[in-house]
Amino acid sequence: LKDAEESGVVAPQEIHMLMAQARGSATLQSGDGTRKGDAVAMAKNSWTRTTLAWGKLFGYAEQINRRSTFIAAYRLAVDQKIANPGAFATKAVNETQFINNKANKMKFGRGAIGATLMTFKSYSLNWLELMHRLSTQDGTEGKLAAAYMLGALFLVAGVGGLPFAEDAEDLIDAIGQKMGYNVSTKKAKQQFLEDVFGKSGAAFVERGLTGIPGVPIDVSGRMGMQNLIPGTGLLLEKRDSTRDVMEIAGPAGDLTKRMFQAVGALASGELGKAVQSASPTAVSNVIKGADMLDKGMYRDTKGAKVISTTAGEAVAKMAGFQPSSVAQVQEANFINQRAKDFYSLRTQEVRAKWAMGIFEGDADKVKEARQMMDDWNQDNPDQKMTANMPAVIKKVREMRKDKAQRIADTAPKAMRAQMRADAKELAGSQ
Repeated sequence: LKDAEESGVVAPQEIHMLMAQARGSATLQSGDGTRKGDAVAMAKNSWTRTTLAWGKLFGYAEQINRRSTFIAAYRLAVDQKIANPGAFATKAVNETQFINNKANKMKFGRGAIGATLMTFKSYSLNWLELMHRLSTQDGTEGKLAAAYMLGALFLVAGVGGLPFAEDAEDLIDAIGQKMGYNVSTKKAKQQFLEDVFGKSGAAFVERGLTGIPGVPIDVSGRMGMQNLIPGTGLLLEKRDSTRDVMEIAGPAGDLTKRMFQAVGALASGELGKAVQSASPTAVSNVIKGADMLDKGMYRDTKGAKVISTTAGEAVAKMAGFQPSSVAQVQEANFINQRAKDFYSLRTQEVRAKWAMGIFEGDADKVKEARQMMDDWNQDNPDQKMTANMPAVIKKVREMRKDKAQRIADTAPKAMRAQMRADAKELAGSQ
C-alpha cells in the first residue's frame, strides 16, 4: 500500500501537489516589507489555503475509493494465491478507478481545445471503456461484471440514466419532428411505465433511487449517464438552443456565458445577481439555497417562482444537491416547453406561408399552407392547429408596409410618433 501511495496509484492527487510545489504555485509567500507587497502575499496565501482545503474534500473521497479497492484486491489475490498480489491490486485500482492523466486520454482531448471541451467527460468515457472490456475480453465473468455495472447504474439513476438514454430520445424526437409529429419520447416512456408498473413503480424504474417517495435529493441527475453526446438537442426544432451550444462548448462556454451575465447584471446595478453568475457552482448553490431558505421557493433565473420548497430542500441545495421535487418539476416543464415551442414554430410557419401566398397572389402557396395545416392535424389530432385568418390578414398588412413603417408601428408608444415621423421623412427624401 505504501508503494502504491508513492507511485500515485492510490493517492494521485499527491503527484499534482508535488508538481505544484516544484513550480512554486502551491507555496506560501512572504511579503516584500511594503504595505502593498504584504497585502498581495496575504491574499495569495489565503487563496492557496482555500484551494488546498477545498480540494482535500474531493481528494479524500477518491483516496478512500482507491485505498479500499487496493486493499480488497490485495486480500483477494492472497486468498487465491495469485503470484504478485501488489501488481494485481494495482491493476484493479487502475481498471476500476481509472488513470486520469493526459496519456490516457484520446488524442483529441490532449490539446488545449480538446482538453477544455472534454473536461468532466473522462470518468464517463473510462466507465464505458471498462464495461466494453469486461463484456468483450473477459468471458462469462466479464459479461456478468458488465451486467452488474449496468444494474448498479439502474439502481441509482433508473432507465432514464442509462448510457445515451437522453441522446437517443433527442434523436427519436428529431426524427418525429421531421415527419411532422410533435412527440416526446420521454413523456411517452413515462406513460408506458405508469401503465405497466403504476405511478410509484414507474418513478423508480425511470429515475432509480430518486423515484422512491421521500428521497429528498436528485440522485439520478448526479449519477446518470444519459447525456454523453453533447449537442444532440440541436437536432430538434426549438426557439432557444443556447443550452445545447453550451453543452458542446463545455465548462469554458458556460464560464463565458456566466461572465457576460455577471457584467450585464452589474451594469444594471444587480450586484447580488452578478456575484451569483460569476461565482463557482459551489458558491452559487449556497446563494441559491439561502434564497430558497429566505423565500420558501425555488426561483428561475428571472426571479419567478418555480415551486415551493422546504427548509430541508434549501439546505440540500446549499450542500450542492438538487432537491428531488425541483428536478421533477424542471424536467416536466422542459418537456412541455419543448412541445409548446415546436407547435408554435409550425403554426408560425403555416401562417407565414399562407400570408406570403396572399401577399404575392400565389394560390398554390395558400393551398400548400392549407395542406401543411391538414397534415399536422392528421398527425397530431390532440394538438389541433387553426388558420386564424385575422392573424394571417394582419401579417399580410404588415408585409405590405415599408420596413421603416413596420418598425415604427411596433415600437413602444412613447417612441412611435418620432419613428413614424422619421419613416415619413425618409420616404420623402427618396
